[in-house]
Amino acid sequence: GVCGRSLDITQFHSYHELRRELGQMFGIEGFLEDPQRSGWQLVFVDRENDILLLGDDPWEAFVNNVWYIKILSPEDVQKLGKEEAKSLNRGAVERMSSSTSADDRDLVSGMPSLGSLEY
Repeated sequence: GVCGRSLDITQFHSYHELRRELGQMFGIEGFLEDPQRSGWQLVFVDRENDILLLGDDPWEAFVNNVWYIKILSPEDVQKLGKEEAKSLNRGAVERMSSSTSADDRDLVSGMPSLGSLEY
């Protein structure tokens, strides 16, 4: 299920601090620090409605552009499809179309997640 929470992103100074806090907030401590081992992934949607892998941008750029974060369980990552999951595990940034069609907008709202944080 989806559980939304608000968080002041400016209280953090690094991805490590943010990952640790998110793990504590959602009761999944230790799973977000090592996505390669655990299979859990953090992605964020920026202000242009692009979906990106959390941690690929410099911290300051992330803070200035994040709209919300999604926590994906290993099962949710598998649902993204084999190619997308491979790209996420390699640490590549995945961009989804931000065109104005209803189908594309549904990609963002329909993404499975454990939690969603808006800023």
